[in-house]
Amino acid sequence: MKATDSLKSAWRGGVAIAISFLVPTAALTLTVSTANGKDVDHPNILFIIMDDTGIDQLRAFNPDAPTTAPTPVLDTLIKGGVSFTNCWTMPECSPSRSCLFTGRYPLRTGVKSAILSYDLPSSQVSPYETTTPKVLARAGYQSAMVGKFHLAGPDNNPAAYQTPARLGWDYYNGNLQGGPPFIDTTLGGQTADTTLYPSGFPFGPERGACWFQGIRDAVYCDDNRGNGYTGQQCVKLGGIPALTASGAFAKTISEATIKPNFDNYNGYYVWPRVVNNGKGVTQSTSREYMTTAQTDDALQWIKTKSRKSLRGSSKQAANKPWMCTVSYDAIHTPYQAPPANLYPPGFVWPADVPMGNTTAAQIKIVSDLTLYAMDQEIGRLLVGAGLATRKPNGKLDYQPEATNTMIIVMGDNGTYFSSVNAPYNLLRAKATPYQTGVSVPLIISGPLVRKPGRSVEHMVNAVDLFSLFGEIAGLDVRDVVPESHVLDCEPMLPYLRNPEAESIRKYNYTELGSTVPPGVQIWPSVFNIGGSYVGNDFLFPTEQLCVDAGGDWFGPGAPVTYETSCDVRANVYPSMTIQPSEVWAVRNDRYKLVKSVRASCDSNIDPYEFYDLRPKERPSLLNPLHLDNSPNDLLKRPALNPNQNANYVELKAVLNGILKSHSECPGDGNLDRVVDDKDLEGVQKHFGEPSVFDFNNDGTTDVRISIS
Repeated sequence: MKATDSLKSAWRGGVAIAISFLVPTAALTLTVSTANGKDVDHPNILFIIMDDTGIDQLRAFNPDAPTTAPTPVLDTLIKGGVSFTNCWTMPECSPSRSCLFTGRYPLRTGVKSAILSYDLPSSQVSPYETTTPKVLARAGYQSAMVGKFHLAGPDNNPAAYQTPARLGWDYYNGNLQGGPPFIDTTLGGQTADTTLYPSGFPFGPERGACWFQGIRDAVYCDDNRGNGYTGQQCVKLGGIPALTASGAFAKTISEATIKPNFDNYNGYYVWPRVVNNGKGVTQSTSREYMTTAQTDDALQWIKTKSRKSLRGSSKQAANKPWMCTVSYDAIHTPYQAPPANLYPPGFVWPADVPMGNTTAAQIKIVSDLTLYAMDQEIGRLLVGAGLATRKPNGKLDYQPEATNTMIIVMGDNGTYFSSVNAPYNLLRAKATPYQTGVSVPLIISGPLVRKPGRSVEHMVNAVDLFSLFGEIAGLDVRDVVPESHVLDCEPMLPYLRNPEAESIRKYNYTELGSTVPPGVQIWPSVFNIGGSYVGNDFLFPTEQLCVDAGGDWFGPGAPVTYETSCDVRANVYPSMTIQPSEVWAVRNDRYKLVKSVRASCDSNIDPYEFYDLRPKERPSLLNPLHLDNSPNDLLKRPALNPNQNANYVELKAVLNGILKSHSECPGDGNLDRVVDDKDLEGVQKHFGEPSVFDFNNDGTTDVRISIS
């Protein structure tokens, strides 16, 4: 049947299969005893997300790394909590975050890749999903998110900048996009030479004048009473370094001849802020270093909650508990050095590496500085929220059993290749289904943890956090979420309460897919990763996005344009690897299966890979972390032994079972698995615009589909 009238009659004729769902039950009550014998009823939840921070980044999770950034605050939380050393996410941020807050794999939510401006509502988290804040509201929780959102909107979404509220958050303050904006290499339009200041400011000890905005946006220049500012100091204070007509850093006010444009964004230092408090939306430009601003904003909201996070009894314990998600943008690209006051004590930029952010050596230094800066801001967050104090020597004093707040710290996916720490594989990092791309640190501490300071090697998945949030609030998420919303999460609380808990999850799963809508052309981008060229055909629609990520653009505007990475390989880089457009991976306690949809010129490559991760055997010197590197693919060897073959067949069946467990329901926009008048009402409400009722995913809600 086609067209609106036919579809309406089909709905009323009961063409679609109706699936009943459970009526949400009342919130359960969870009261547990802490290590000191006190009872904790509905603890607060502080959930900290670290962007692009894979398992390789923290010394406690990667002891074999030659060097790692110091993270003393996270180390303290590790000692006071439980470290999960076998945690999987999805390979990119939006799919992982969707899993965290829905408990559902990407094949069910449609969020299969990092959300970009072209993505339609079918690739964003639907407002009809039962998200974590909606679940916790059943137990009286107030929920806030501060920082990176990247779950939906504002583009191609009827809710636009209201998407956090539509998805259930009582308060949101941050940037909706996938990362910090591009670095302003023109310094407010003062120079046309974009190669002079790739860091967004003069980087180094040189000092000069700085432009500021004063009362009523009046622009003035200041030279700090003749002492000048370093470029870093200038942008930290919200200013723009002053340049001469030739583009040099102006030494004095008199040399500053061009007033800059204060509307330009500049990476971590100048970025678009959206505040949504449930009543309305305000938009502004923040000129505060992003990681610092996100800490400030989180503290401001937490301090408005009258229920104390501090030690001891609360006089207002009857007030609502809260969950605050602090979603830091660090350490996402673009690479831009943090303020010098957030550097490690005694840090000196290596003399053999020029100061900057463009070479591999420079990028690794800046990335490590960014991670350390985030670690310090997390410490300030904990102290400001009353969850920790500072010892006389400045070290963090954290006594989790004396608080009523659970702290959860997690990376959203593997590290981006430029920042990967050995011995993890930078060629198989973020945006790949391999161990470096999906293994992340997960730290949980607080009054519900028994015997802190231990690690758990059992498999957990990003979707399992959805269950944990409910468990902390005394809820079984399956009693709250409609049965029509298939959940993939498993419980996690037993691992916190029982040090001897058996493994709950038998298999782990990850996926990444293409979400490019019809009519959008994605041009090839090529990345030089440790001397190896890697092509991508599904992620970068613009040259700016490609270059910001460290790639070479082969689309419009390039010296030579190619339509696909296959063309680039045929004409430019003969040995180039091409990233698959879709990937899936599943593992059991020992073996891992990967399946890929490859480019047309790679059709001769086996779509399957099979690895022995050997978690129960001593690591070999060639594979110290049991990584799924290409030489370890068992399918490239003469034959599988009987045990390997049995596991290979088993994991194939598991993967196929997961993929077949979700069936499409054309015409169902509100996710109730029933096509009826409610869906027709949605079509009528959003007719002519993108929405979840755009059933043929062409960007216009107009009911041009067929129902059989």
